[in-house]
Amino acid sequence: METKKMGLWSAICATIFGLLYIFALLLTLAGLLQKPWDTFWQLLPSIFLAWSFMSMMACLYKIKNNNKDVYVFVGFAISIIYAAINSIVYFTELTVVIPGILAGNQDQYTILLFEPGKFLFAINGLAYTLMSIATLIASISFNHNGKEAKVKWAMVAHGLVGPFIVGAVLWAPLTYVGALWIITFPSLGIISIKFFLEKE
Repeated sequence: METKKMGLWSAICATIFGLLYIFALLLTLAGLLQKPWDTFWQLLPSIFLAWSFMSMMACLYKIKNNNKDVYVFVGFAISIIYAAINSIVYFTELTVVIPGILAGNQDQYTILLFEPGKFLFAINGLAYTLMSIATLIASISFNHNGKEAKVKWAMVAHGLVGPFIVGAVLWAPLTYVGALWIITFPSLGIISIKFFLEKE
């Protein structure tokens, strides 16, 4: 019962924080958020997204009860790496880089700017690729039919976005395919919420 409850709230939080990130991203693309506030409002929900996603994966592992548990466990383990990397990236941006820029010291933080071609941006791309790999591997533990089928295929869809996210770090046009994340992740979150609600 506790696993179901925590899984439900983790999925709800992951979905909400994912949607808040998407909302901030769309405001940025529309020119309504300017630097460095565009980065701030995208990364603030993202750090909580990383933690709640990791918690959701832990609960999915715990709630499974068959001989294929190892795949969802590996997915959970990879999600820990994803959360750890993004915790470092986002905490650095939110507490060091953005305050430094607002204080007029942008030149001092050039190497840490969250922009294409910069170190932390590339590491962030790696983290989100790991997030996708986590769901793709974990999907093997879920059945092709019944209540688990939707979770399985939502995980697969989200997992398939991974190569395009890391690829976009090297070749920018792949960003347009990697941007499918804004569909696949909220879909996975909503389907996971329903899965936890229906789980006895």
